[in-house]
Amino acid sequence: MKKKATILALCTSLVLTFALAGCSTNGGQNEAAKATGAAGAKEATGKKAKISYLDPLPSPERTALMQGLLKQFQEKNPNIEVEYTSVPWDDANKKWMTMGAAGILPDVLSIDDTSLVAMASAGYIENLQPFYDKWDQLNNLTEATKQARNKFKGNVYAIPDGFLLQGLFIRSDWFKELNMPETIATWDDYFNLAQKFTDSAKNRYGISFRGGANGVIRAMEYVMAAVHSDSWFDKDGKSILYKPEGAAAFKKFYDVYLNGNAPKESVNWGFNEMVQGFLNGQTAILNQTPEVIITAQKNMKEGTWNVVPMPKADDGKRYIFWGYTAAYAMSSKSQNKEASWKLIEFLSSPENNLAYSIKNSTIPIYKENLKDPFFSKGPIAGYAGSMADSNIVFAGPPSHLTKLGQFTGTFAVEETQKYLTKAQSLEDTVKHLADFLTKEQQAYMKENP
Repeated sequence: MKKKATILALCTSLVLTFALAGCSTNGGQNEAAKATGAAGAKEATGKKAKISYLDPLPSPERTALMQGLLKQFQEKNPNIEVEYTSVPWDDANKKWMTMGAAGILPDVLSIDDTSLVAMASAGYIENLQPFYDKWDQLNNLTEATKQARNKFKGNVYAIPDGFLLQGLFIRSDWFKELNMPETIATWDDYFNLAQKFTDSAKNRYGISFRGGANGVIRAMEYVMAAVHSDSWFDKDGKSILYKPEGAAAFKKFYDVYLNGNAPKESVNWGFNEMVQGFLNGQTAILNQTPEVIITAQKNMKEGTWNVVPMPKADDGKRYIFWGYTAAYAMSSKSQNKEASWKLIEFLSSPENNLAYSIKNSTIPIYKENLKDPFFSKGPIAGYAGSMADSNIVFAGPPSHLTKLGQFTGTFAVEETQKYLTKAQSLEDTVKHLADFLTKEQQAYMKENP
């Protein structure tokens, strides 16, 4: 995901000018006036609370959706006025941190899961745990929602809007050719099918393998499942690749390529190439996120493909990573926190979450919403199926490490490609990767006891 920068304290006037310069607003209203509204001051009459909302993902479709929801909220709550502001996604993190440092964050804002810890630790966003504990929808949330990365020091700081996660795109027509059920229940099934679907004479291979940047994330996904770990590290900060079962899982994952169950050129494949390999009929199985659904619908015949949930480990659990991009948080400086929570509660209601999720092709936060026909049928059902599973374990990459991008994008690529091209042994490859990760994690633990 995205790297986060630490924002130093600036002169109040300079920060205020910079923070307000880029926020877009509805109807061209004055930005300074909106910033004043961000403090949540009530009108002189004391009867109408003014709060503001900041959207980091503006687009014609989304802006219309969010403004429509805000209008509905105000109709139901005539004593609360909500001002809509937005900031382009590429500028969002910088804007959040700058406005937070200046104490002028809007009352309610949507943030992503990689920004939450920095904003919570800096005191910019409110601890929502007291509101969360009394929320009447708490027991209706999916297990995945309860495990989401929306917490800091054990307390909830944001309510997820919806989720994105990995799923397995499959060539349904290939399954039918072999008279096999269209499912990949376990990781053992995954590896067995990789072999069954490979026919190099026909230029057919089992897996759309990612040997390029970030491919190691998919490998570690399986290693965590094999080791039954929700982390890349043990409690002492040592890489799970040091474990014999971790190294064995690493070998098994990369054997897919070494055994010829992936195209030879996939040693260099990134996102675009692995997707194209699936679309053009070269590979049977593709591990990807929901945005590829639209691409597949445009380029493949109906009935030739589908999406199934990620496989389970041998302990019956799904070890997968899921995240959000626009969870609802509250400014710690808001002067109308009850009204702000009321807005978060409204935006997060079952009916609004369902409409929002359908519009954005994200996975809902409620168990009942997953039963809606939109999520129970077709390709999206593969993702919903994973999130509906109560036996799910959040197992994601260590996004807190500042050198994670260097590791997944460069270092691990070089090391694994040496191994895949037989220029380096398995033992050396695993050791180099584990040493890098352990050094970074233990340094982090020392600095953040």
